[in-house]
Amino acid sequence: MEIVTPAILSQAIEIIGEIGISNEDIEARVSRLVSDAMTARRLIDFIPEAFGMVLLSHVGNGKVVMPTGFQARNKDEKWKSFPFSSEPIFVAAFTAAQTMFQNGPRVAFEAIANRSSTVQALNNALHQGANLDGATFSGPALIGIPAEVYPPVKEKLLNVLLDKCFSWRLKRLKKSRSA
Repeated sequence: MEIVTPAILSQAIEIIGEIGISNEDIEARVSRLVSDAMTARRLIDFIPEAFGMVLLSHVGNGKVVMPTGFQARNKDEKWKSFPFSSEPIFVAAFTAAQTMFQNGPRVAFEAIANRSSTVQALNNALHQGANLDGATFSGPALIGIPAEVYPPVKEKLLNVLLDKCFSWRLKRLKKSRSA
C-alpha cells in the first residue's frame, strides 16, 4: 500500500472538489499524483465517502445511525467488512472534511460530498419522502478495491463459536434426517 502524504491528499481533494470536473478528468489527474493505480482508486473512492460521512453526521438532528465501515469483495467474490479505520485515506480525508465543513470552501465540500454513494442514497431517500429520524445507513460497498488490500479483520470469538456450534448442529440435523 503506497503511503499518501498530506500534500497528495490535499491535491486530490482539490481535484475532486472542482466544480464541473468529469469522472474521467478526476481519474487522469489523481492518477498522476501517485505511482500506484490502486492508491489512485482509493483516493478517488474514499475521499468522497469521508466527505459524505461528515455531511451525513449533520443531517437528521443527530438521530441518523452512521455507518462504521465499508465492504470490499475478495478474489472469491465474497463481501468482507472492514472498519473505516482500516483505510488511512478515509481517516485523513474525514479530518480534512470536518475542517472544510466548518471553514469552507463550502462549494468544494458539497461537490466532493455529492460524489459519495452514501450522500446519493441520502438524496434518494429524501426525494422519496423518507423520514431520516432513526434511519440507519450502511457504509459503501466498493467495487474497484479488492478486500485483499486490507488486513483481515479478526472475528469476535463469540461469533466464531456460534458459527461452529450452528454448523455442528446443522450437520447433526442433516445426518438424523438422512438416517
